[in-house]
Amino acid sequence: MHSSWFSYPITRPFPFRWFTPVAIVGGLILMVLFTIINLASSAFYLKPIFTDDPNGTTTQSVRWFMKAPLNWDNNMKVQCQPKILSVGDRVFSTNLGFQYSVKALTSSDDDSDFRETYPSIAYLNNTLEDCYLTRVDINLRKSDARASNSWWLSWITTFTDATASCNVMTSEGLVNITLGVEYTGQSDHIYDYVIEDDYKTHASTWWGTRLLNVYFTGILSTMSQTQDLGDDSYWMTGGITFTTNPNIKDIRDPKLFNLAGWFLSSDGFIQNEREFLLPTSLSYG
Repeated sequence: MHSSWFSYPITRPFPFRWFTPVAIVGGLILMVLFTIINLASSAFYLKPIFTDDPNGTTTQSVRWFMKAPLNWDNNMKVQCQPKILSVGDRVFSTNLGFQYSVKALTSSDDDSDFRETYPSIAYLNNTLEDCYLTRVDINLRKSDARASNSWWLSWITTFTDATASCNVMTSEGLVNITLGVEYTGQSDHIYDYVIEDDYKTHASTWWGTRLLNVYFTGILSTMSQTQDLGDDSYWMTGGITFTTNPNIKDIRDPKLFNLAGWFLSSDGFIQNEREFLLPTSLSYG
């Protein structure tokens, strides 16, 4: 018997009468939900901004749409690019005083066997803590060959090195930063070795530079008046070292620093004292 090639299926209503409206409404809800998730995860532009409080920025800038499940791949997390602080970099503090050189970066561990040395660290503008002066070296240098007493300019090439130590919290944990600074007393009335010298806004820095210049010029003047050693010899160079005494915390205590000095004359005579002794006829007050 001949059968037709054409046919049609027999259909009947789905047994659950609310399937169609539920499927349509559910599909619309899922479409809206997936659209929101897609917008939150990829439909935005990252805009870089500059801030002086990176730690506060990362903790206070988290919005509701940056969290799961809207931001499922966590690509809207606020991140701050740190300053890479390396040994040899020149830095200055918010006090706008000296410009320091980073001399060493080490982990702040009391046990030297577990102490690590870093070539660089990621710095997020954290406050430097527990800063203290560790050592000051006054390097005395005579600039002429005059044997008799002269003016303080005869020792104008004298310079000073100072070393300080600070702790700072980083991604590596607590890190100790060793900072160094050099001071040259080219004049008793020039204060350009500090960044800001305004007595109205930085009074402590302003006053400190005046005291430092007067003290430094006083050392040069005293050295220029101690040249009469006889036989045409004279003090040619020397060094005065101030090392911080860790057991003394009061800056008014005369024993705050352990002092030592050495002096070399033009004829090769060396005066070397562990306790601070200035050369013959040189007084210290």
